[in-house]
Amino acid sequence: MKAQRVDIFVCPSATPADTSGLQALADAGKLKPETLVALVGKTEGTGAHDDWGRVWADVALREWTAKFLGIPVGEVAKHVIFVLSGGCPGVITPHIAAVTREWVELPAAHQEGVKRLVVGRSGSDAIAPEEVGRMGQISKVAEATHKAMADGGLTDPKDVHLVMVKVPGLTTASIADAESRGKTVVSHDLTFGPEGAGAYANDAAALGVAMALGEVPEAKLSDDVVRRDWDLYSEVAMTSSGGEKRHGEVVVFGNSTSSASALQIGHSVTRDFIDADGVRKALRSAGIRFNDGVPDESDLSRLVHVFAKSVIPGSDQVRGHRITLLDDADAYQIGKALGGMLVASVTGRTTNYVSGGERNSHQGPPGGNIVAAVVRND
Repeated sequence: MKAQRVDIFVCPSATPADTSGLQALADAGKLKPETLVALVGKTEGTGAHDDWGRVWADVALREWTAKFLGIPVGEVAKHVIFVLSGGCPGVITPHIAAVTREWVELPAAHQEGVKRLVVGRSGSDAIAPEEVGRMGQISKVAEATHKAMADGGLTDPKDVHLVMVKVPGLTTASIADAESRGKTVVSHDLTFGPEGAGAYANDAAALGVAMALGEVPEAKLSDDVVRRDWDLYSEVAMTSSGGEKRHGEVVVFGNSTSSASALQIGHSVTRDFIDADGVRKALRSAGIRFNDGVPDESDLSRLVHVFAKSVIPGSDQVRGHRITLLDDADAYQIGKALGGMLVASVTGRTTNYVSGGERNSHQGPPGGNIVAAVVRND
């Protein structure tokens, strides 16, 4: 019986255009053109819709991938999914995580009933500017999520622990295009603020995941609920957006008994910015052992990677005490930095994928954030 064997390799980046880590993996035979599924990472820069660091990294990685696969740059998106999140404030290390998948025969020693990591990928149909942040985007992301699950051999939403999505954001040019055709857009604010187009794009994508996994019934979804009804959310969606995108790109991570991987994924949600126990629950879910509430140091070496959101709460209260973050002009970057420090304080490493900075989100329950961990269980 053929089964997936998935691996993840994390390469710190010296610059946004640094592909040396990927090339070293290729030279060592750990990356092969037929096994590369996705490149997921954090890039230095502003984190804004037109982030120079993310765009630079995207161009460099697509050029490297095209050469590696031996195909034109324009064909890369058909073979490899790119999910790049800009901005690395605080203790977040710029890095690229290469996700690989190959099909192998299940070994004779395979343990029946044991679930290990599988991945699935898919691209959405083109998302028009007038669909960003609205039902058009929600529906297209939901459809792509279903396709990615099928690609990964996942049928039960409970086996899905992380859905990473990169979708188009709005730009001055795309807004002008929509309006030249008599269409409206969700916002003219190009930031990730409360009414920013970036936040609308991210949240519509999250609701698309929630719709696909049955976390939110389709009947409850409409243009009007995006960034308005915070009772609607996904516990496994991590989304980001950028003006360089035209299609949605989806990578689904889950566990399956039909897997020959040595890796396992788990997830949890935090209550707030200071909920270290929420991070520990994600590590436990993936198989890390703990000693007196602290991850066992020898066991922690099996941790492969952590993916987390860091969303600013809509309230100026954390556990009953007033905070001034919402009044800070740099709240977007501070929000990411706080999430990066929280995860690093538990994992003891800085190469964690921490995306966020928005105020409130449909990615996780109100005030909470999503954390997913991948652990090696050889």
